[in-house]
Amino acid sequence: MREHRIPKVIALFPWGDVIEEFLEPIGLELQDFVEQMTGGWLFGYAAALVSVGHKPIIVCASERVSRIECYEHSGTGTPIWVAPARRSRQGHSAAAYSLRRWSRTPLPAFREILSRSGCDLLLAQEYEYTRFDALAWLACSLNLPLFATFQGGDRTLSWIEAAARQLSLRACHGLIVASAAERSRLAKAYPRIAPNVANIPNPLDSREWQAMDRSEARANLGLPQDCFIALNHGRIDIRRKGLDVLLKAWTRFSGGPSTQLVIIGSGQDNDAFARLLRESGLANVQWLTGYMTERPLIRRWLSAADVHVTASRIEGMPVAPLEAMACGLPVIASDAQGLPDILVDGEASGGLMVRREQPEDIVQALARLRGDETLRAQLGAAARRRVAENFSIEAVGAALDEFLTTASS
Repeated sequence: MREHRIPKVIALFPWGDVIEEFLEPIGLELQDFVEQMTGGWLFGYAAALVSVGHKPIIVCASERVSRIECYEHSGTGTPIWVAPARRSRQGHSAAAYSLRRWSRTPLPAFREILSRSGCDLLLAQEYEYTRFDALAWLACSLNLPLFATFQGGDRTLSWIEAAARQLSLRACHGLIVASAAERSRLAKAYPRIAPNVANIPNPLDSREWQAMDRSEARANLGLPQDCFIALNHGRIDIRRKGLDVLLKAWTRFSGGPSTQLVIIGSGQDNDAFARLLRESGLANVQWLTGYMTERPLIRRWLSAADVHVTASRIEGMPVAPLEAMACGLPVIASDAQGLPDILVDGEASGGLMVRREQPEDIVQALARLRGDETLRAQLGAAARRRVAENFSIEAVGAALDEFLTTASS
């Protein structure tokens, strides 16, 4: 039984100089972020921390406000504090860009927010990022513990950033890294620091993400009952998400109208992906543009599909395959870091691993699953168990509470 601890006010700082860097590519505004956005790392962490009695707040910057504003997230009730700021534009010098990003961090406003909210602890989304360095300085000045997570973010971008990162990591109380590959990289990149690292996955509400009846879902979406449907959902980022690899694989696998690939999402590569899809000439690919904030609709599509496919080149701890697994879908996933940690036991974890940049591997996995309904059912059941037992809000909340409390003392 977990011992009773004093609740902490924990400030979650999402990636980006300003929140618009995340929202604009998916066609959303600040108000949408407050009223419609759910899930993901940010709101998953908020829910997990609430489940163990803590009081999370979200702190971000925006170009759309002229003074500090405080909203309440409609999905979780989490306070969202927004500070006015401007984003930094890239130039010719990486070092100058790093300096601009540090200088654009609204530290006085962040300091005021942390003071007004009675903050006890800071938690940044990424540590290989300039915002983390600024928060390290702020946390030290306020004598508050600082933690950070790995979500597949950028590496150090300049020599001046590399120097600052050494100091920032020394000031950090701990890192939360669910990727074994990234933990190995950290040990090699920062051998003299040896940061305190915890292996804690991103949480998912496994009670909310449950499949509805497959036949009912297909009828609701106007889909044929006898069609083999593969699904991919998330941000439209061709390079990171390997969407070009996925289309190459589908071109080789595609069996005409008896198969269908459904891609759900939006992002900075919308125009480029539209061209790529058009040039492929594939008639049995359906792309639903727009970032799907209506979770019941995503669950309906996941319930209707036969398999979820992730061809990513770069990942941290992605939520999309976890949502699919929670809905009982077998997953075909590349070996991009983070994904092998989700499917740690391969088929026993609910999926088939394939090599990055190898469309033929995806073709073989699709063919295997298309021809074996029993295997699909077995993998889907294993996937559901894997998420419920290891990625639930309660399980992750307890692990976060133990690590944050122990490492802060």
